[in-house]
Formats: sequence, C-alpha cells, structure tokens
Amino acid sequence: MVDFFRRPVARLTAALLLLCGLSAFWVLKLEWTLPFTQLFAEPDTLPLEALTVQNNTLPRMAMALLAGGSTAAATMLMQQIMRNPLASDSTLAVSGGAQTALVLAAVFAPAWLDFGTSGVAFAGAAAALCAVFWLSVRRELLPLTVILAGLVVSLYLGSLTGIVMLFYSEETRGVMQWSSGSLVQDSWHDTLQISWRILAAALLVGVLLKPLAVMGLGDTQAESLGIPVKKIRLLALAAAAFLSANVVAFVGMMGFVGLAAATVVRQTGVRTLPARLAASFALGGLMLMLTDNGLMLLKHYRQIDLPAGAVAALIGAPLLLWLMMKAPAQPVFQTASERGMTVLKASPLLKRLPLVALAVLLLALFVGRSDGVLPTFDTEYFAFRYPRVLLAAATGTMLALAGVMLQRLTQNPMASPELLGISSGTAFGAMAAVFLFDLTSGSGAFWLAGTVSALVSLALFMLFNRKNGLAPEKILLTGMALAALADAAIRVWTASGDFRVQQLLLWMSGSTYQATPESALVVAAAALVLFCAVLPLQRWLGLLGLDAVVAQSVGVNVPFARLVLIVLSAVLTALSTLLIGPLSFVGLLAPHLAYMLGARLPKQQLAAAALTGTTVMTAADWLGRQVLFPYEVPAGLMATLIGGAYFMRMMRRM
Repeated sequence: MVDFFRRPVARLTAALLLLCGLSAFWVLKLEWTLPFTQLFAEPDTLPLEALTVQNNTLPRMAMALLAGGSTAAATMLMQQIMRNPLASDSTLAVSGGAQTALVLAAVFAPAWLDFGTSGVAFAGAAAALCAVFWLSVRRELLPLTVILAGLVVSLYLGSLTGIVMLFYSEETRGVMQWSSGSLVQDSWHDTLQISWRILAAALLVGVLLKPLAVMGLGDTQAESLGIPVKKIRLLALAAAAFLSANVVAFVGMMGFVGLAAATVVRQTGVRTLPARLAASFALGGLMLMLTDNGLMLLKHYRQIDLPAGAVAALIGAPLLLWLMMKAPAQPVFQTASERGMTVLKASPLLKRLPLVALAVLLLALFVGRSDGVLPTFDTEYFAFRYPRVLLAAATGTMLALAGVMLQRLTQNPMASPELLGISSGTAFGAMAAVFLFDLTSGSGAFWLAGTVSALVSLALFMLFNRKNGLAPEKILLTGMALAALADAAIRVWTASGDFRVQQLLLWMSGSTYQATPESALVVAAAALVLFCAVLPLQRWLGLLGLDAVVAQSVGVNVPFARLVLIVLSAVLTALSTLLIGPLSFVGLLAPHLAYMLGARLPKQQLAAAALTGTTVMTAADWLGRQVLFPYEVPAGLMATLIGGAYFMRMMRRM
C-alpha cells in the first residue's frame, strides 16, 4: 500500500483508462455491426444504425472526456487560486447562474429556448460570475471574499430557482432533468464547440501558470516579487469560470466529478500546478466517461436511463472515501488570505440583536393576513402560528450553532452543516421511505426512516475517519463524499417526474407547515438544551480555531474535542433536517453575519449566530406566509432571499 502511494496518479489514470477502454469496446460491440475499420467511414456509405453510433455514441464518449476533464481542471484551478480544498464550480455561482437562467426562460420566455439551451445557460453563468466579481472587487478579489460572494450568490440563485420550480413544477420539469447532467449527443457539433473553447482557456492558463504557482505561497510574497496579484487572480478566475460555464451550458451540471478528481490529485501528493491540472483533467474525464459508459450498458440491458451527472458520484465518492482512509496526511490548504475580512469594531446592531429577535418573534406571532392586502394585528390565530414560529426559531438556532462549530473546528469559511453528509443522508432516508415504501411525508415512519439514515450516515462518517484523528480537511472531504452519494439518488428521484416529488420539494425547501404544538415545544426545548450544551465548549472552539498544535500544547485532548464537536454538530443538523428539510443557508452564513457584526470571540459568535439564525428563519417563515397570500413560500427559500440580500449588502459596503 505504501508503494502504491508513491506514484498513485499514474496508476489510477492507467486503471481508469483500461476500464474506459474495455467499457467503450463493450458498448461499441453491442451497437456497431460492421468492421471497426469502418467506424469513421463516410456517412453516406453507412446504414442508419451505424450513423447512430457515429453521431451519438462516439461524440457522447468524447463529450464525457472533455466535460469531466474541464470540470476537474477548473476545480483544481479554483482551489489553487482560493487556497481552499472545497472550492468547485459552485464557488463562483457558475452552475447556479446557468440553472436560474434556464428556469426563468422556461417559465417566462420559452421562445428563447427555441435557439438552444447553451446560449441561455452561458448567459446566466456569465451574469452570476459578474455579480460575484462586483461583490468582491472592493476587497481586491481576496480569496475569502470571493468564496463568500460566490457562495451567497449561488445560494441566492438557488433559492430563486426553488421558488419558481415550486410554483411552476410542470414547466420546469425539463430543467430539473437537465440539471442532473445528460451527455446525450445528436452530432459532433457540441463536442467540437467545447473543444476549441477548452483550448482557448488552456492557452490562457498556460500563460498564467508561473505567477499562479508563486501566488500559492501567499499574496504578500507574490506582490514582493512584482506579480500583479489582482489581475492574475481575475484572469485565472475568468478562465476557470469559462471552463465550468461551457460544461454547464452544453451538458448540464456534472456535480461531484470535478471536486472528486481534483481532491484525488491533491491527496495523492501531486506537487506542481501544471501536473495537478493535467492529472485532474485526465482523472475527471476518465471518471465521467466510465460512469457514462456504464449507464449506456445499463440502458441496453435493463432499459433504465439515468443522467450521468447525478450518477458520477458513484465512482468518484467511493474512490475519495478510500483515499481518505489510506492516503498519508497532506497539509491543509490555506483557507483565506492574510488580509481577511477584518472587523475593526462591533456594529451597534450586535447589542440590539436580542431586541431584534424578540420583535420579529412578536411580529410573527400576532401580525398576519386573513383576506386583506395589508397585514393586521390579531390574536385569534395565535394557536395556529406559535408552533410554526417555534419550529422556525429552533431550527435557525440549531443550524447556526452547527455552522459556528464546524467553521471554527475546520478553520474553513466554506464549512457548513450539510458538509458532514448528515443532512443529505437524512434526506436520502426520508426520500427512500417515500419512494420505496410509499410512506407519507411527515408521518411517524417518515421520521423514523430519516433518523435511522442520519445515524447510519454518522456511523459511516466516524468509520472513515477513525484513523486520521478527525483532521479538519479529512472530515470535510469525507462528509462531502458521503453527501455526494446520497445526492446522486436524490437528484435521480427529483428528475424522475414522479408525482410524489412535489410534496418532497416542499419539505426540502424548508417549510414549517407540518408543525404541531407538541413537536414545536419539544424541538424548542431541544434547541435550548443543545445551546446550553454548546456554550461551555467555547474554549475548545477558540483554541482549535487557532491551531490543533496550540490547543494540544495547553492541555486540550484534540481528538476527543473534535469528536464531541462533530457529534454535537451532527445531532443539530439531523434534527433540523428532519423538521424542515436539508437547508443550507442559515448554517453557512449566520456565523459569517455574526462575525461581520463584530462577534469575534467563540462565545459571542455562538450567541450572535443563534440569534441571527432565529431572526432570519422566523422572519422568513412570516414573510413566506404574507408575500403571496394565500399561497406560501417555504421558510428555507425565503431565509436565503432575506439573509442573502443583507449579506451581499454588508459585503459591498465593507
């Protein structure tokens, strides 16, 4: 095993190349009845079945190589620029922008799609990228600023897309299938189009390789050597976004394959940036091609047609999990620039957060609409409102606490509750109960299935990390791999067109409509107990947020402290997911909002983030019941719209 990890990338590439070759030969053997010497013969000399192979199967295989390779290389380039191992195409909101543009066009301007989806998708991706740059330019495109801007724009667009899909499910069904990633081709046109675009991006990246390698050491060192850091970063980000946008425009979202390939390359010790980019391109392309070849064989033998983007994780995730267990430890990437988003003084709003939270709670309890245009004050509906208000406040608190713990534990600003894999695992169990056993969403069996799935996810998470001391980078990547496996099944079910998807979409969007007085009181009590349990751990959070060596030097049992914090985060995440679905916004951005208000110490940040999460989720639930009355917008989607807008405003003003 030690010998394997001396030159692992070459062996992995050779193994994947062999498997791709065998599977491609198998597919062609089933579809091509003529001698293989005629595979590229003139079209007018071939029968219809052979033309199908020439214009469908072969360009599909080529597209798999190009799309997978482009996504992986773009991911590796973003990770180098951001100095963050979690950066991917979603970091720059490219995929979110493309999906939002297609959804809006499908519902409000379907005529635009008559000319093809690639142009609309690319325009949406470009607009999202411009929004990220607009939010980041005042901070000189610093890595941490770009990461946060990309995440908040991506989440904001995802929320907007979710609302449209919820109210226009029939019109957007095709977009849901596209978002799962399909490599089906009807000619060589798209393959040739993406080829020259990849070549153009590669030429630009080739010019930037040397300064990018120096920038990997830090901005200060690069500037001292005369490198224009801001310009180089802007050009490199544009090249990475251009690669990702083209893949999304032509074949949809390829999901986990880029992150998996880039992570495998880093974990196996490839050192130089050119070698990393080349290895990522090769691994990503071969992984996606192997996945798609398997799907073509599955369709031939079982008549089951699945999208490649949703299933790509079935190869990438197990490989990544295996590496997490076997590969030697690698240094953790620098997660932010030396000149991070420093808060010079606390905002006056920080001390007023309790009053703001109380005001929002009272508003949600006593003000609403029955049939008029404007909300009115009344008390007769209190009994119907307080379960939903308590549920929203409790879940906002729990997700915010989990987010603070994970971001401080891992020293990574992109860490959020769903990155443990518990959220996706819980959602997978709940969806499996509905689709496989025909259970009703919100029933006791539904809750039981989600709970069991959450426990199994946590057990697998601990199993895969039992030997590495719960190192921060390892736990995040393991969680992402587990989440990708669950998300693969969720995306396939979502794109299936099953009528039961609609009720699950409401749950997954963060709705509180199923709240009962009993469940709300129990959840509120649990949130209070867990908050009291987390507060005494502030010393661990402060020391681990500095460095594990520092924490150990002052007597902290680092593996035990990490274990306690992870288990508490998993419990908070699982409870929230069961109640209102796999939300992501509050747990990711409430800690950042608290910090930007001036809550820098662990105890301050925990309390401020909890109050922020409570306020945002309660306000979101109330607004969701008012804006489209008598229809409702789920609290989770509204929370992203409200909190995202405020967060972007704060970023722009900094």
